[in-house]
Amino acid sequence: MLINSYTIVDRNNRPNISQRVGLRTFFINDGAYVDPYEISSVLLFKESDTLTPKTVIGAENLVSSTPLMAFGASGETLTSHSNFDTTNYIPGVMTSGIYRIKTGEYVVVLDETLDLSGWDYTNSTMVAASSLSSVGNYVDLWTVKLDAASKYQVITNRFNLHEDTFFAITEPLLITTSNNLINKHVRLGEKVDLKITTETTLQNGTIDQSIQNIFKDSVITGGMVEIKKVNRDTNYDGPFTVKSFAATDGLVDVTKDNTLILSWDTSELNTLAAFVAGTFGSITGTYSVQVKYNLMNELIISPLFYLTVS
Repeated sequence: MLINSYTIVDRNNRPNISQRVGLRTFFINDGAYVDPYEISSVLLFKESDTLTPKTVIGAENLVSSTPLMAFGASGETLTSHSNFDTTNYIPGVMTSGIYRIKTGEYVVVLDETLDLSGWDYTNSTMVAASSLSSVGNYVDLWTVKLDAASKYQVITNRFNLHEDTFFAITEPLLITTSNNLINKHVRLGEKVDLKITTETTLQNGTIDQSIQNIFKDSVITGGMVEIKKVNRDTNYDGPFTVKSFAATDGLVDVTKDNTLILSWDTSELNTLAAFVAGTFGSITGTYSVQVKYNLMNELIISPLFYLTVS
């Protein structure tokens, strides 16, 4: 994933102890993504230190212990404030903030490539992320106020830092992938997540099973999606590119199981220059979807998949 054009490794992508790790949290209310009214802080602890809640949570159900690392939006808590903008994230300059990616989606970056530190407002002290330089299980505690009238509450997530992503073998890896588009039919005007699954197979029979298991988690990076309108009417040119690979660079999510996700708003189709010019043809009809991504030292381009917009 990208934050302000910088590459970040998602918490679900087996991050190791020497990377920039994006700790994303999604806030949902009644089935819709929503922005909490305030985010006071994001504090990191060892999971073993939180097995009994009272070890880190005080009498008012708020964090009362000193964390391993603290993130905050430079003293601001209202998520509508510009301090939450992702443009503020600059490695080595602004690294201990909380950033709003889009409605309901926020992230902090545990940057293990530098001497990261943050201010713990609860205990009025500076803490350093060097305490998270070892392999293990950790938790990130988000202190949030869901709306103006509510009280602060603590939301707990988990993440792991690994070192088994580094290994050595005596022969080249033989990895194959196959993709599949889950969406087959979309109604015009819908805003949907296009989901393209990826199955990976490691064909080296001599490689230990423990190493093969690493590739069951996300191993693809740099996902991009291209969408084109397929015109079967010979009176119109085509295919027309609706979204190019370049236009979706940085907008594609990759899940833990190597599924690529791109949000597509079909209500924007009638704003395309070709449609306005009358050369696009009918908005409804067949569209092709193709994905491109990096896998180790390979650049993979999938076959064309097709869906119908009606």
